[in-house]
Amino acid sequence: MAIDCDINKSGGAIAFAESMCSDGMCCFTCVVPADNGHVGFLRYFWKRGTGSPYVKLLVTSKGRKDELYNSCKFLNFLGSTNTANTSLTMDLRCGIYKRRPYQCMGYPDIAGESPDYKISGPCLFNEYTAGSSYQKLVYKREWQAFYAIQDQAKAFLSVFPDETAQSARETLLRIADVRKAVIAVGKKEMDYILIPIPKKTKSVLYLSEDHEPITTIRQAYCCWEEKIQKNLQNHYGEEWETQLKNAIEMEENDASKRIDEDTARNAEC
Repeated sequence: MAIDCDINKSGGAIAFAESMCSDGMCCFTCVVPADNGHVGFLRYFWKRGTGSPYVKLLVTSKGRKDELYNSCKFLNFLGSTNTANTSLTMDLRCGIYKRRPYQCMGYPDIAGESPDYKISGPCLFNEYTAGSSYQKLVYKREWQAFYAIQDQAKAFLSVFPDETAQSARETLLRIADVRKAVIAVGKKEMDYILIPIPKKTKSVLYLSEDHEPITTIRQAYCCWEEKIQKNLQNHYGEEWETQLKNAIEMEENDASKRIDEDTARNAEC
C-alpha cells in the first residue's frame, strides 16, 4: 500500500453517530463470510447498502501485511458534514437490522457461529478499542484501522447522498488525519481515501447491547479464555501463564496508581 505523505493534521474532526451499529467493524469482519453466505435468500429481496462495493476496512500494523475486508452487502455507510464543513459524522447501519441473520443478531455472544462457519472470541473492533496492554499481550502488536472509500465520484455520491461528489471529496480531505492511498485489490491497484477509526477507550470489548463493557485483561480472559490462551501459547510457549499473570498485575497496578493520583488531585482542589 502506498500512502500519500501530504496528510492534513489541522483540519476538522470525525465523529461516529450514536446508533446501534455506528462503528460497523463487524459488518466487514468476523460475522460476514467472504461470500456473504450468511445472508441467504435475503439478498434477493433487499436493496444493497451504500457500503458495498465502494467501502472497505483496512487494518495496518508495523511489520505486518495489510488486511483488507469487504463490506457486508447490507451495510449502509453514510457521511454528513456540518454547514461550515469543519467536521464529519459517519453513520454505519445495517439495512436489514430487524431481519438480520442469527449470526449477526447474537454476535458476539454466540460469536457468529453456524454449522459451517465458527468464530470464537471478540470482534475486531472490540479488540481494536482495547488498551495497548491487551493488544501487546494477546497479539504482540498494535494496529490502526481505516475505512477506505474508493476515490471516485460514484463512491462519494453513494456515501454522501446530500452532496456533490466534488464537495464530498473536498470535505473528506480537509478532515484531520484523512489521507489518500493506493491499495492493491487483487491484481489491480486502486485509489482510496482513508478515514481513521478512533479508539473508544472508555468502551472496551463490548459483548453486546445486553452486557457491560469489558475493560481489563482479566475480564477479557474470563470471557474468551480459549481464544486468548491459544494466542498466548503461540506467542510465548510454556511461558504464556507467566506472561498473562505479569500483564494483569501491571495493568491493575497502573489502574490503582491512576486512582490514587486522581484522589490526591481532587483532595487538593
